[in-house]
Amino acid sequence: MLNQVQFVRQTAAVLLAFGIVASLLPGLAAADIPRPNIVFIFTDDQRFDAIGVVDEAMITPNLDRLAARGTRFANAFVTLSICSPSRAAVMTGQYGSVNGVTTLDRRIADASPLLPKLLHDAGYRTGMFGKWHLGNKPAEIGFNEANYFHSNGAFYSRKAIVEGASVTVPGYIDDAVADWSVAFIKRAHADRLPFFLWHCTQVPHMDHTFDWPAQQHYLDLYDIAKMPLPLTWQDDLSGKPPYLKMARSRTRALEYGYDDPARIRRHIQRYRAATTQMDATLGRLIDTVDELGVSDNTWFLFMGDNGWLIGEHGFTSKVLAYEESIRVPMILAGPRTRPGVDERLALNIDLAATILDIAGIDVPDAMHGRSLLTPTNDWREAFVYEAPTPVLGTHPVIAVRDSRWKLIRTYDPDTPLRVAFTELYDLQNDPNEMRNLADEPEHADRITRMAERIALHDRTIRRPRTASEPSFLK
Repeated sequence: MLNQVQFVRQTAAVLLAFGIVASLLPGLAAADIPRPNIVFIFTDDQRFDAIGVVDEAMITPNLDRLAARGTRFANAFVTLSICSPSRAAVMTGQYGSVNGVTTLDRRIADASPLLPKLLHDAGYRTGMFGKWHLGNKPAEIGFNEANYFHSNGAFYSRKAIVEGASVTVPGYIDDAVADWSVAFIKRAHADRLPFFLWHCTQVPHMDHTFDWPAQQHYLDLYDIAKMPLPLTWQDDLSGKPPYLKMARSRTRALEYGYDDPARIRRHIQRYRAATTQMDATLGRLIDTVDELGVSDNTWFLFMGDNGWLIGEHGFTSKVLAYEESIRVPMILAGPRTRPGVDERLALNIDLAATILDIAGIDVPDAMHGRSLLTPTNDWREAFVYEAPTPVLGTHPVIAVRDSRWKLIRTYDPDTPLRVAFTELYDLQNDPNEMRNLADEPEHADRITRMAERIALHDRTIRRPRTASEPSFLK
């Protein structure tokens, strides 16, 4: 493990190469700088454009504050777009096919590295507050402290585990999560311990009634008549897997009334209002760090756990490999960082390596992700999205996305090795993924090359790697 002097010097060099830091605590001796604090904010079902710095119609002043302090990753994605797998991906830095979490409520494999445990063992006080959606308990993962609720439920008067006891938490649940996180930050600061905070919101995930019951004040901020109707809401799905016409993503959307523009706009308004209400709670974390005078030694990382379809292609929900499902907002803001936008393909599996890099802890070889502090001239050109387990009515899907193209392979759930349907999209000329080019002869070679990346992923990621094998990330 690096000592503090080595950590400061090496991190400063990396960040300067990364281009987001003007200077790192000038005027202080390196040995005077304590191990950095880390706040990780993980929101639920927040799609990539549900943030003000991307869409000015969105009201998220506190997330915008973080973006103004650091780097926003404009092309951030998850490796499997659903709650438990995305959480496990961040916890382990691994794909779900390796850490064992490819659907809801599964346990992380015993052999997988655990980010909280690595930080705890290095002297961090570790705290987890908010939504929990894994088969493991927080203490098993490496958290010193945890107040949490499992999966999804009510926005108000939510049942939760608080200090080990099951209680009903009064009021708005994300206010309570902020209370718990603020108290944790203050305790760690008073005890002069570096801290790692895992702050998971419930919102903007739907509640148990399949709605977003935002308070009226926040609903009033958004005029239903001005809500943008998705351009693809009337997609007849002619270029997509036939099963999707009767899949849960489409039938549930019809139950919500997504064949009616007014009903779609209503859901968009409520989703946006709920996101704004959630954002208001995040300001307390930022304010607490500032008020304690530790902002010069505290890093904030923010990411949505997956995207969310609200009428695109006539769908609702997630898991499917379309952009609104797999693309998420991501921000990294640290001491003396300056605002900027990074266009690299960033993944949720990169966060564990990034956090360990910030903390000066060696990144385990078993992790598939890479630190986002790595210089931009050595980065992935494409990534694989894998959803191998049928969930929420989907069929198994493997996809490859680069800066322009996306190949989606849907597999037969009864014969998992058989490709049942292939999609190819030119995201530069068709960002809404309406024209499937897979059957056009001029793209045959491209499909072959992208399929080879899936095969490489199977050889190097989905089974243990050896030193002689090529790395998918190279």
